[in-house]
Amino acid sequence: MERFLSSSNPSSIAYIVDKFFLSLNNYIIWIIVILLVFSIAAYLLKQLTISGIIGAFLLGLIIILAFGFGGLAVYLFFIIGAAILSKLNKDNQIYIEAKEIHEKVGRRDFSQVFANGGLGFFIAALYLLNPNPILIIMFGATVAEAVSDTFAGEVGMLSNSKVFSILTGREMKPGLSGGVSFQGTLSSIIGSFLVSLLWYSVFFIPELKNIAYLAIVTLAGFSGCIVDSILGLTIQAHYYDEKEDRITEKEYVNGKKLPLIRGFRFINNDKVNFISNLFSVAFAAFFYFILR
Repeated sequence: MERFLSSSNPSSIAYIVDKFFLSLNNYIIWIIVILLVFSIAAYLLKQLTISGIIGAFLLGLIIILAFGFGGLAVYLFFIIGAAILSKLNKDNQIYIEAKEIHEKVGRRDFSQVFANGGLGFFIAALYLLNPNPILIIMFGATVAEAVSDTFAGEVGMLSNSKVFSILTGREMKPGLSGGVSFQGTLSSIIGSFLVSLLWYSVFFIPELKNIAYLAIVTLAGFSGCIVDSILGLTIQAHYYDEKEDRITEKEYVNGKKLPLIRGFRFINNDKVNFISNLFSVAFAAFFYFILR
């Protein structure tokens, strides 16, 4: 179980924390307790449902076993950042109206946790079996994409800026998938860079030859966010609510099945998030091999 020490930069705080926990008797129990505390706190802060707690706990456990507490810190950047931006937005009228057309709002459930973290879970499990450096790059890309996409949407609504279709440039209603804004796009780049910087500081000794990895993960996260917007506009299911005269991502409203006007019924936002995350991983893996 001491393998996760080898994944972290020996000069990082994460490495010191890992070494401390490995020195404790029954350190696995301490890890489980810490994860339970984080999960329960997320529930009390209305960030997760009960099923979301289960998903977050399993994800956190496999990440720690594979990548140590540094890996968990990278993932927590996404969770905490999303929670803060959500709280800042809670009284924003644009945000409130956007929640009316989203399929899922409020607490994240199991499927939402794994839409953004499922690939991270799979990559961490593979790393436990075979600690290949490319898996560290792929892990960074999964989190960078999740952060980039979250920052784009939340800051875009927080800024009250105009939203345009990523493909046609026509103005769109804020909150609908496929819409982009200048502030949202800029924040998606910044978000991807910040979490990539944290990831880089955890896993790599700051050297010029390693800077390429920071660039790869940052670009992978941002490009995945762009793909998310394109897929959200093209293949994600959107329906027409005649009563409210608006487009919505909800298939049913008050028990009534709405007519599909765009995309495929079996493609919802969770699936778009997963596909976009997969694209980011493939992007990072491709450029890792190119630059080797």
